[in-house]
Amino acid sequence: MDLQNLIKEKGVVGAGGAGFPTHVKVGSSAHTVLVNAAECEPLLHKDKQLLFHRTGAFFKGLEMVMAGVQAQKGIIGIKKKHTALIDMLESSLPANVDICRVDDFYPAGDEITLIRETTGTIVPPGELPISRGIVVNNVESLVNIGTDGPVTTKFINLAGDVENRHTLEVPLGVSFADLLAYAKPTLSDYAVIEGGPMMGSIVTDMESVVTKTTAALIVLPKDHVLIRKYTDMASEERVNRIGKAACDQCTFCTELCPRYLLGHPIQPHRAMRSLVFHHSGDQPARPETHALYCCQCNLCSFVSCPEGLYPSQVCINNRKQALAQKAEYEGPLSNQGHPLAQFRKTPSRRLKTMLDLNRFPDTGELTDHSISPESLTLKLQQHIGGPAGPVVSVGESVEKGQKIATMGDALGSEIHSSANGTVTRVDDTCIVITPSEQTN
Repeated sequence: MDLQNLIKEKGVVGAGGAGFPTHVKVGSSAHTVLVNAAECEPLLHKDKQLLFHRTGAFFKGLEMVMAGVQAQKGIIGIKKKHTALIDMLESSLPANVDICRVDDFYPAGDEITLIRETTGTIVPPGELPISRGIVVNNVESLVNIGTDGPVTTKFINLAGDVENRHTLEVPLGVSFADLLAYAKPTLSDYAVIEGGPMMGSIVTDMESVVTKTTAALIVLPKDHVLIRKYTDMASEERVNRIGKAACDQCTFCTELCPRYLLGHPIQPHRAMRSLVFHHSGDQPARPETHALYCCQCNLCSFVSCPEGLYPSQVCINNRKQALAQKAEYEGPLSNQGHPLAQFRKTPSRRLKTMLDLNRFPDTGELTDHSISPESLTLKLQQHIGGPAGPVVSVGESVEKGQKIATMGDALGSEIHSSANGTVTRVDDTCIVITPSEQTN
């Protein structure tokens, strides 16, 4: 079986972002494979734990991808502050693989930003890294490629106001409630962010389950600044109303935007200006199409804006409308970085200070702990593309690693059982399995 079909059968997707099916990335030729090990979100560190504890599988996966795309070079982009980890990796680097040390700033882990930091190449607006002969994979995806068998587990950080700040390997389909029971929140009135503090989302249902893209659960007080911001951003009417009333067009949101600094046409202050020309709660007749180039890092909303407004959410709302209307950006495009880009990076330490995250330790060892849930809910859509189609029925016995849903030839990911057990439910959104034993 060739590498592309092997990765497809294993069900590997991007483990740290939107879940792009990894087998598609290895279907082209590239001169460089870039490992995104920057992990720039505060409180997240699962990739570093994997590099320490799954080193063999990581390097095996990296070499497989390099061979598959016929790359002459591999680069591991990692923050230079992780000296012990870098020393360990350097002691066993494969041939033609280098480590590139990057500054400790946000969002160093944005793949287009990381490409610039590690190779000096600017990927043009709207284009993919492969257009410049580069394939980008994150650490966990490469570990999954280098590990025998299909993807049935996910590595998760438990962080914030909890007793057990650990990194766990858990079965796909386990509920957030089960994970929080292990984490043991240290306060009674709390909220939970799924993912990183900058690009995550507030959990509204603790029976939500782990998918192939779940990265972390962060427990914070309900009155924490991030919880207030995410709550405000959930209301488009409120975002537009306060933006229209308070934005003074200082342009800080644009001047510090990581994609604008790469020469991309995104200009958040222009999206904020557009709020003046429509009624509160209404969308403008013509969306700000430059917002199509927003990477949704939320830096402008959480750090840059001196008024505490939400330009990133205004850009995201414009982007959604532009996609719905199939409107395209028709303005000038540049492939030239800003001359002051290197001086406008947002240091991670400042980010953590401004968001009141310094009080939480930024550590969490990979811990060998088995989660034994009463049921596992395997979502049929854990990836970019359409939902997978079930190939099992209610009452059927399944084994861990057995394929239970398939994409066929469509874009998406194969789904495998994460435990030995019995199928108890099959519908258009999920397959539920009752485990017959401990799941990992």
